[in-house]
Amino acid sequence: MSSERERRRILRDAYKAERKRDEWNLLGIDREQLDDLLDHVEERLAETGCDHTLRHSRSWADSSSVAWSELEAGLLADGGGCDCEVLANVDPDERV
Repeated sequence: MSSERERRRILRDAYKAERKRDEWNLLGIDREQLDDLLDHVEERLAETGCDHTLRHSRSWADSSSVAWSELEAGLLADGGGCDCEVLANVDPDERV
């Protein structure tokens, strides 16, 4: 019985790892870039608040030479419809 439980745990962990890889691929940026993006957005939101757009995320992408169309699609797919939602929802490593 425990071998069946172990098999299910291994399958579940593999599934979660695959989903996380897919989410990272969707964003098109690495961990360091995501940290920079989140820091940038957080700092700008503290100054100006959220206007329900991705303007701060886009300004980061432009200044970081990151393709905006790919990043925007990844952010939107990951629940980041505006800058405050990027902070709240976009971090594949924080998901269970």
